[in-house]
Amino acid sequence: MRKIALVNQKGGCGKTTTAINLACCLGSRGRRVLLLDLDPQGHAGLGLGVRPDQLQETTYEVLLGEIPITKAIQSLRENIDAVFSNVVLSAFDQVMAGIEGREYKLKQCLNDIENGYDYLILDSPPNIGLLTFNGLVACEEAIIPVDSCSFSIHGLGKLIETIRIIEQKVGKVSIRILATNIDLRTRFSRHVVETLRAYDPTKCFQTVIRTCTRLREAASQGKPIIEYDKHCAAFHDYENLTEEIFSQEAEMQMGVLRSEFDLEARDQVRKQTEREIIFTLEAPINVSVKIAGDFNNWMPQALHLTNFPDRPMWQRVISLKPGSYRYKYLVDGQWVTDPRSDATVDDAYGGANSVIHV
Repeated sequence: MRKIALVNQKGGCGKTTTAINLACCLGSRGRRVLLLDLDPQGHAGLGLGVRPDQLQETTYEVLLGEIPITKAIQSLRENIDAVFSNVVLSAFDQVMAGIEGREYKLKQCLNDIENGYDYLILDSPPNIGLLTFNGLVACEEAIIPVDSCSFSIHGLGKLIETIRIIEQKVGKVSIRILATNIDLRTRFSRHVVETLRAYDPTKCFQTVIRTCTRLREAASQGKPIIEYDKHCAAFHDYENLTEEIFSQEAEMQMGVLRSEFDLEARDQVRKQTEREIIFTLEAPINVSVKIAGDFNNWMPQALHLTNFPDRPMWQRVISLKPGSYRYKYLVDGQWVTDPRSDATVDDAYGGANSVIHV
């Protein structure tokens, strides 16, 4: 069973919408799918016409070991089953406080159905708490939906850091980034997509989930988009996402995923083609100095104060591949361009970014 968790600590970015519609698209292609809701808000149930307040057997009882997961499974449509949640699940963190192995509860519960489904699609709550940890520990893959909002982009790095910490306990979690709620007619949305793909092209889906009113209408009617409107943009986007998921499936079956040897070889090639660039800024010793740019997904990284004899200088060494990169310094919360460089381009907010050519 291929296990995929939808995760993001930010709400409203499309986790539940993607979980529902991906699960239904996979089911329509003949895959046996279990949709599991780890969000106490119970929106996965609402999006499929199930009222959370009327549920008797939920994710909560399963995680506490009160019932086996098979008892909580509801059959929804052909090839699609689900385990739903409601507000009671919000007590899970408190009930599990201090209990050893609490982050492995879901993984243990899934043993009973390991061979019963082709896919597990897991909807996570909008935070990085015990429930999300359970989901990530139980899954080998994570899809991070990121909407066209600067807060989503800034939080992406922290989320990936958290996943890397979890990997130290449970092993590799494959991460893929999905751009959601994108209006390609606007310059800002196009910039968001470019920024996400620049972060790591190998981790970003080619599919973009476009802004679509029909998608919101479908959720309000308790239907996936595949049942509500097969002619809208959202249906075609989720169909394309499903095709990308299938392409990964084929690669896994063919054994094309990189081995440790392949990764080492790629790392050697990267080291040969990258150059170490020293970014330097003169600034007082009692300030915070950071740098952000295309090379780090515009997530500020700290510079270090160096021992220049006549004036305080801040530096950071960054390895860059050949190409052009936009960047800016953040000094005590204020964005400034690089005074040592005359090369600039307009940003999307009426200002300018510095540019370096490697």
